[in-house]
Order: sequence, then structure tokens, then C-alpha cells
Amino acid sequence: MEQEKILVLDDSKDFLFLVSSLLKFHKIKVDGASNAEEALKLAGSTGYSLIISDYMMDDMNGIEFCRKIRQSASNDKAPMILITAKNLTPPELEELSSLSLTYIRKPIMPNELYRKITDIIGRKP
Repeated sequence: MEQEKILVLDDSKDFLFLVSSLLKFHKIKVDGASNAEEALKLAGSTGYSLIISDYMMDDMNGIEFCRKIRQSASNDKAPMILITAKNLTPPELEELSSLSLTYIRKPIMPNELYRKITDIIGRKP
């Protein structure tokens, strides 16, 4: 079985470092991006087991990013987690459902995030 590889997008360098470190600690390969354009380039050339994106970013919100990922050939079926501190509106929740996105509210504990990741990619914690 090929090892999992996860793409993490967050414009907060601290959060990106935290999530990347957590995944690397658990021997999961990770690509990190600090903006949507960089993440879209990575996603265009690599198939990922999972994509994690922040919702509120400067260049593009997380739903827009996930919509673009769903339109790409290499990751159109990749599971995605949207992480947000925002209270989502009913239309936003409908869009998450239509894009088959899971979302987690901030603040989030690392062990909670890792448990969610392993549930999605089918890896034993």
C-alpha cells in the first residue's frame, strides 16, 4: 500500500507548522502551502490521500479553494477537511455538503485532528 500523502493549506505559518509536525511525527508525508495558489499548483501535480484547508485566508476562502480542487483531475475525489473558526451559514453548510467536505471548528486539539485524519484515510491511530 502506498503511503498516505496529505496537502495542508493555511495562511498561518504557526498552524501550518503544527499540523505538518503532527503528521510527520506519525510518519505521514505532508506538503504544506501558505496560500491557495501554491496549494493548487501542488494539487495539480500530485494525488493526495487527504487535503486540509483553512477557511479564512487572504487570497481565497477555503470553500472556493475546495471547489477548484473538485474541478481538478488529480484530486477531484480526494477527501477534504475544512478548518474554521467561523460560524458557517446554512448556504455555506449546503456547499460543504455538495462538495463532500468535512469541517472542524477551531480551536482544535492536535489529537482530535489526528483522530479525524485517521478516520478519513483509514489508518490506525
